[in-house]
Amino acid sequence: MNQMLWTADGGAAGSPARTAATRSLAAHTARLVVNLLTLLAVVALLGSILLVALVRQGPDGETSVLGHPLLEVASGSMTPTFDAGDLILDNPISLSAAEHLHRGQVITFRSSEFTQAGAPILITHRIHKVIPSPAPGGVRYQTKGDANNVVDAGLVAPAAIVGIYQGVRVPDGAYVLSALHQPTTFVILAVLLVVFLGAGEFRRRWRLLGPETESPARASGRRP
Repeated sequence: MNQMLWTADGGAAGSPARTAATRSLAAHTARLVVNLLTLLAVVALLGSILLVALVRQGPDGETSVLGHPLLEVASGSMTPTFDAGDLILDNPISLSAAEHLHRGQVITFRSSEFTQAGAPILITHRIHKVIPSPAPGGVRYQTKGDANNVVDAGLVAPAAIVGIYQGVRVPDGAYVLSALHQPTTFVILAVLLVVFLGAGEFRRRWRLLGPETESPARASGRRP
């Protein structure tokens, strides 16, 4: 004589009702995953568009966001204040304010000692010493990287300072910014968004064209 094993809720183990419940849970989980991936794609795509709209390139090759110098850290000379690959945001500074800085402040300046393709590069280091000078501006700054053992070659004039670092940084943000600036990344995000949205519409139409839902009596595994 065959015996049927019943579950606590009155359904038979391995019955169509239990199978349907398992499939429903799997479908619900799949929808959650697709919705999450769609949300991430939308956020990344909007972030990429926002960066293109807000980031500006100055005449001297400086990148800024709403007037604030935006810098990608290329070396570890300022570790542990910030690390290579970080993205930092400076406060802009006027020439008159640049003439009255003090030891310990972290500044970004155009370096006359280090150049790239003949143009000065931007360096962000800490003021190590303030040196009075008879030259225009009345002062020069000796700088040093926090992780360096020696001070920087040359002195920094107030006119060469483009900003002051106030602690705003995004760890590894330089890599993310670089990726978002690539046209390929923008295309991939757009394609993913279309695919995710299209997948949802495809599932909806498939359900409308699919077989009718089983009756409650049949789904429960019981005879009417």
